[in-house]
Amino acid sequence: MIVGIRRNLRLQNKKLKMGLISLGCAKNLVDSEVILGFFEQADFTRTTNPEEADILVVNTCGFIEAAKQESIDAILEMAQYKDRGRCRVLAVAGCLSRRYADELTQEIPEIDVLVGVAEYPLLPDLVKKALNGGKHSLVQQCGFIYNENMPRVLATPPFMAYVKIAEGCANRCSYCAIPLIRGPLNSRPIASITAEVRQLCAKGVAEINVIAQDTTAYGLDLYGKPSLADLLEQLVAIPDVQWLRVLYAYPNLIDDRLLEVFATHPQICRYLDLPLQHADSELLSAMRRRGRPEQYLDLLGKIRAAVPGIALRSSFIVGFPGETEQQFQTLLDFMAEAAFDYAGVFQYSAEENTPAADLPGQVSGTVKEERYHRAMRQQAAITRKALAGRIGSESAFLCTGQRQQNGDNLITGRVEWQAPDVDGITLLEGSCAKSGELINVKITGSGDYDLRAARANENPKKE
Repeated sequence: MIVGIRRNLRLQNKKLKMGLISLGCAKNLVDSEVILGFFEQADFTRTTNPEEADILVVNTCGFIEAAKQESIDAILEMAQYKDRGRCRVLAVAGCLSRRYADELTQEIPEIDVLVGVAEYPLLPDLVKKALNGGKHSLVQQCGFIYNENMPRVLATPPFMAYVKIAEGCANRCSYCAIPLIRGPLNSRPIASITAEVRQLCAKGVAEINVIAQDTTAYGLDLYGKPSLADLLEQLVAIPDVQWLRVLYAYPNLIDDRLLEVFATHPQICRYLDLPLQHADSELLSAMRRRGRPEQYLDLLGKIRAAVPGIALRSSFIVGFPGETEQQFQTLLDFMAEAAFDYAGVFQYSAEENTPAADLPGQVSGTVKEERYHRAMRQQAAITRKALAGRIGSESAFLCTGQRQQNGDNLITGRVEWQAPDVDGITLLEGSCAKSGELINVKITGSGDYDLRAARANENPKKE
């Protein structure tokens, strides 16, 4: 008994170390950064070594089956440190715990604290209670959205950050569980977002990546109309903003005004992420997606005409219930005609409590896998051709680091046509630049996914 008291006294006299594992998308990463901020505010210190952590937090993803399995594996891996490390509290948060709170607490008894997607501010206090014994679970609601006044510790390189402009989703795609997990659309006020971007720029952030479940729906709930164009105009007016990149833009709300804003302001990267998901009209209806393939092609032509040189990315689902070989071929034909610079392909995952999970004609895993590889092979050739077409053109280049290759010291980075983590990199030849610096480059070569460049003469500083 005396030993236990002495141990508790020692713990009270030193800062406890916490480690965090963040899984899933960039939107979840922002939540993880806010979680880190709340723990720092509560006087915990951070460690990246789980063996040193007194508290381990796993911020999970529960979007599709593969993500759920990855989250479970991470929880079980971190649970081992309760025996072989110094971990005293294992906390689990995020989408998986929001969907499967009861199952997780019953099947993984090592979990001491469990919260969903709305209780992040309460995590440090729940962890402190768990240090004194007992289990603590609080999964009550969805709809939490952080603001500029909340603490946040960037987990990205210091020159880039993600800014989440809304939470939840107003769409009701038949395959998607996000509205069940994250709730309806919940937009942040423009003033809150601009204040956060000012703070990030003051810290030296050069690249702001604007994200949400659907960025083009931003403001519908708050202002009664799509307001992404209004927001971007406010952001480019901030003197220190250098790069703004828009991700997760659904096609149905892209209008002339938004394209005019893209074309007018050089701070906005010539890049747009447009998840289309399929190109067969019957399947698009079954998916509850607005728009038809001919409308999509018209839109792509309109975007390219309005913003010359823009890079377009999309994502597609193969193996949706009822997808025939002919419908899959329709998708391949569309991808060839649309000629996206980049595209991701995902195998359909049947998510419980979504309408698509109950549809007849579920496609076998073998067929989904085969179609996935066929679509990816075709897109790889399209991307290779698109990158080759960039040779000779100029772009701003954000330096992200260095790499040794064949005895040469090369600068690594990204041009405006490359989003972080998904679109490859650019290697800069025969030049010197520091991480976070923006310079102007000319594209000199291309490969399957990456580019090569040399410094150009113009100054890329955004005015």
